[in-house]
Amino acid sequence: MNFKKSWGLGALAATLALAMPAFAQEREVSIYDDDAGRGGLTRDLGVTVSGGVNAFTGDIGENTGAGGFVGVQANSRPLPLIGLELGYEGSRNPFEDFDGSLWRHNVGALAKVGPQLGQNGNLRPFVGAGFGVSLLNPSEDGEIFFDNDVVTEVPVAAGIDYKLGAVTAGARATYRFLGGENLGLAQDGNAVNVGLQLGGAF
Repeated sequence: MNFKKSWGLGALAATLALAMPAFAQEREVSIYDDDAGRGGLTRDLGVTVSGGVNAFTGDIGENTGAGGFVGVQANSRPLPLIGLELGYEGSRNPFEDFDGSLWRHNVGALAKVGPQLGQNGNLRPFVGAGFGVSLLNPSEDGEIFFDNDVVTEVPVAAGIDYKLGAVTAGARATYRFLGGENLGLAQDGNAVNVGLQLGGAF
């Protein structure tokens, strides 16, 4: 299967699959209004899309340059201090010395902890950690020197989200500890990215 050509379809499928539970939950939970100051569950069930700059460290970083990533997340905030995300992220980093790129396809979960600031609790700085699994897929000449590999990820993140009515926006930096890399010439490395998010709450 050619993952680099199908990642767009994968992201679309992930959007639909991850959005359905959020819509279903909306009908089942009791929702409180932040503006009323009652705390508890909020209208923070939604979907966001993300994008930004991605890079690798270690041996992988020595063989690749800076690239980009895109992603889609289903998210909720079940408690005032706790947020949860499930999502897909795909990145592409070009090889430095020959044609081709290292593609990364990740599915994972992230738990976020942080206060709700501002008059209506719309400004939400956070730190977070999670777990995921990624496929590392070299393309073109990279297929000669590197192998496909499936690795675990432990992301740690810091950022800020802003909620204005049903619209959500945010910025974050994420460092991803990769485990069990075996790409052939590249034996170790982690991933780091910085990006923006935009979406809607339901």
